[in-house]
Amino acid sequence: MAASTGITDRRVILHLGVQKTASTALHHFLKRNEEALAPHLMVRTPRQGTPTQRMGRAAVDYSLEPTPEREAAFVACIRELRDEILADDRPVLVSHENLPGAMLGNPGVTTLYPMIGQLLALLDAHLAPLVPHYVLYTRDMAAWKRSAYNQSVKTDGYPRSFEAFLTETAECGTWEGLSARIAAQIGASRFTRFRLEDEADQLRPGQQLLTLAGLDAATLAALDPIAHRPNESLAPGALEFMRLVNETGLAPGPRMKVMRLVMNNPALFAPDPDRAQSREART
Repeated sequence: MAASTGITDRRVILHLGVQKTASTALHHFLKRNEEALAPHLMVRTPRQGTPTQRMGRAAVDYSLEPTPEREAAFVACIRELRDEILADDRPVLVSHENLPGAMLGNPGVTTLYPMIGQLLALLDAHLAPLVPHYVLYTRDMAAWKRSAYNQSVKTDGYPRSFEAFLTETAECGTWEGLSARIAAQIGASRFTRFRLEDEADQLRPGQQLLTLAGLDAATLAALDPIAHRPNESLAPGALEFMRLVNETGLAPGPRMKVMRLVMNNPALFAPDPDRAQSREART
């Protein structure tokens, strides 16, 4: 068991996401290979009802409204996770895409993770005596913004057009700037940035991260790939439908029901080529 004080050499990695850089695919990959990874690595992802899941939700809540009550809720989740880690002695990988805070498209968020410094300070303070290494994945900014817009419409109730989103976030900052802020907060030696484009295989996500966590090439090669990329973006028709729903100001509960309907029935919102050809033939 890890000692209760002065832990500096145990490998504890916090993967911060960010959102829309294949974090969901990574979590599916880790779950699929849970047994194979267990001898090498303690893995914590946002499974329902776990401290990691609650911690990510609390991070977003605090980043949107940094009240003492929300800070206390976030701190309680961090400490719960810390106690879980201290009860084990394996290297640790904690992954939750919400740890940097709320993404662009959330109410009032027009820059890249404006509260990340405060969130990292709380993580560092309340994970002690553990000394984590922080990891960030980034993605080509133009592609990321398009995907972030899709996600904001789908899950966060964003009601405006993509063009409006681009205007609102034109001065959001850069990945280099965000990385510099993180390094200034925790120290450059405890921070690594990976590019999503450098991942070798979309169906074996997180290879760079898992290598940093200590897995060797043979162990990585033996892991089973996932069957497909989960959490794909909505198709244009479905996206526009959800945007119009968001414009109505529907309450979160009913809106989530509509979103599930849209996600579970993509054919309802896809063009019908046979019908289009029939219309063309009549004109």
